[in-house]
Amino acid sequence: MPAKTLWLLHIPEIASQLETFDVPVVDRAIVERLFGLRRRQAIALLHRFGGYQAGRTFLVDRRLLIERLRRLADGEEFQRESRRKERLEHAVDRLRRDQTAARVKIPVPLEVFSRKLADLSPGVALEAGHLHIAFSGTEDLLGKLFELSQAASNDFDRFRAAAEPAERQSGIKRLHTGGGWILARTASSPNRVA
Repeated sequence: MPAKTLWLLHIPEIASQLETFDVPVVDRAIVERLFGLRRRQAIALLHRFGGYQAGRTFLVDRRLLIERLRRLADGEEFQRESRRKERLEHAVDRLRRDQTAARVKIPVPLEVFSRKLADLSPGVALEAGHLHIAFSGTEDLLGKLFELSQAASNDFDRFRAAAEPAERQSGIKRLHTGGGWILARTASSPNRVA
């Protein structure tokens, strides 16, 4: 039944609606509406859940249908589909956030790429344990953070001296690896690098 995944995750709601009905049997038309199926799919579902034909009408015992739906909801197929839907929702949310972030344009003048700590824009202040940035909006804040990261990359020793208290500066070295810079502890370094 190809349309199963469309109604599978709605089993709890469908069973709850069936509980409110005050009839002993459910016909094909009700199954079509509750499950969101077409005529042939509803008939196939009725047969699957113990339905029968009375004259030209397809019926299923309401209590039997509820019981089988609840068993199905407790089964592995429902759980697997539920996890799949959750993963899909997370992926879609992540994609939406990424698309929103990708649309943000940060105007960065070329001179920012060679920026040093002493050349930071007005409104950016770095001192031991504190960073203050005055900004006028999201793009301005991101631009100043990018500028600060370039200053840190271009002048790391001064950046570290300005950012960390003197007692934390000893024992940490900046090493060039060919692919970029890394921080490394020397033999006398404390156990923590922040």
